[in-house]
Amino acid sequence: MAQPHPFFLLLLALLCLHLPSFANSYLNAQLTKAYSETLKLKLANSRTIVQKELRQNEKNAVSLLLANYNDFLDICTEQDQTELDKLIEAQEVRLDKLDDLKEKSVWVAYAKAEIRAQLAMSELLFGNRVAAAWDFRKAYLQFQSNSRKYPEFVPNRKTLGVMQVLLGSVPDEYKWFLNIVGLGGNTAAGLLNLRQAATEPNLFQDEAKLLHALLLQLLDEDNARSTLPQISALAKAQSDNLLFNFVAVLLHKKAKKADVALQFYQTRPTSGNYSSFPYMHHMAADLYLFRGDYDASVKENRYFLAQHKGKHYLKAANFKLYLAYWLSNHKPQAKWHFQQVRQVGATITEEDKYADNYVSRNEEPNRYLLLARLHSDGGYFDKALKEVNKLEITKETPLPVRAEYYYRKARIYHGEQQIIPAIKNYEKTITASADEPLYFSAHASLQLGYIYQQQQKNDLARKYYLQAQNYSNHAYKNSIQAKAKLALSTLP
Repeated sequence: MAQPHPFFLLLLALLCLHLPSFANSYLNAQLTKAYSETLKLKLANSRTIVQKELRQNEKNAVSLLLANYNDFLDICTEQDQTELDKLIEAQEVRLDKLDDLKEKSVWVAYAKAEIRAQLAMSELLFGNRVAAAWDFRKAYLQFQSNSRKYPEFVPNRKTLGVMQVLLGSVPDEYKWFLNIVGLGGNTAAGLLNLRQAATEPNLFQDEAKLLHALLLQLLDEDNARSTLPQISALAKAQSDNLLFNFVAVLLHKKAKKADVALQFYQTRPTSGNYSSFPYMHHMAADLYLFRGDYDASVKENRYFLAQHKGKHYLKAANFKLYLAYWLSNHKPQAKWHFQQVRQVGATITEEDKYADNYVSRNEEPNRYLLLARLHSDGGYFDKALKEVNKLEITKETPLPVRAEYYYRKARIYHGEQQIIPAIKNYEKTITASADEPLYFSAHASLQLGYIYQQQQKNDLARKYYLQAQNYSNHAYKNSIQAKAKLALSTLP
């Protein structure tokens, strides 16, 4: 019998040395299908596939990771308080199982980092900030370790990039915590990592595209519009994907394109195979409110309140119901929802904080300014300008009304790309706001920063970004400071 060549014996020995590292964890066609179903928010379908795979091999890190994706997205979309403890415990059990594996492979290392990051975000969503911070730290360090050990593994760049950008945007008042836990962000490196994960073929490429678009929106609302064609194409190409549809609705809403956002919302997949995702109805209620369809707005927010099992956006939904009823002259219903704002939910999200702060002042809105704001937020700038121009400003006009008047005009002109009158009215906003705890001056400063950065007047941009950060006593403090800090990090 012929003896094999020594070269083949050596090759076989080398392969055997590496086999144990990858013996348990692998990605196959069924798990690829499960991930696809997860991204579509067909979570029950995905769970069925993943559980079958786990029964065949309970030590497959890929199966454990995809099982966690399902629980994490369940928490994000359903926000069921009664299920929270169970879902968080399941994530912790998976991390223990991964720690017990003797296998040393890229999939085990990646699953540990990704599940830890999802656990941190689950905890943060429900207000457990201390636990979230420490799990975030562990995840970040694991991702960094992965990037050194497995530099060619592109999926690792996806969440690492997100974390680097988020850490780079932490407001200065929380820097002390980053110093304690030994973390620091890098916005430019984060965006580069995320862009690579979004452009190079890999299993998680479409997910990276969504995250990249969302972070660009956080970084600069105007420049983020460049991602709309790509996100629209993704949502249209996979019309059965509810997550892609959600991001398309969200980003077009943020870009003040309410009609396009509503088109996506109205064509979303709705069969019983999908997560119920009540928050989408709350978004739709805003879109209808922007264009003055108050009955449709009421219907969507009432449906949201009936289906939503979480504590977020309850104040905001009641506040929007108050506005819809007030604008349509249904005063008893408006009064009831106005009172509900103080009695339900929590003040964790900025939407809820704004609603709570608004009703605490116990003031009726100025109809012209309210309509100007709503129409402008939807991109109906002609209607918005007609409303704001009905308001006459005099020396006796209260300071908050005067400040908002200039701010609304600035936003309308900015939306219409009339930059010179936009700048003039942003400057008037800052002057009129004085030292009042209003968000108009902070947001006006941020927008001036964006304008001057686009004009490559970087010194002026820096001045206004820093000014935006200095305003601290208003409802949108965290998001404006985060956006200003992110923008500053992009200046040369």
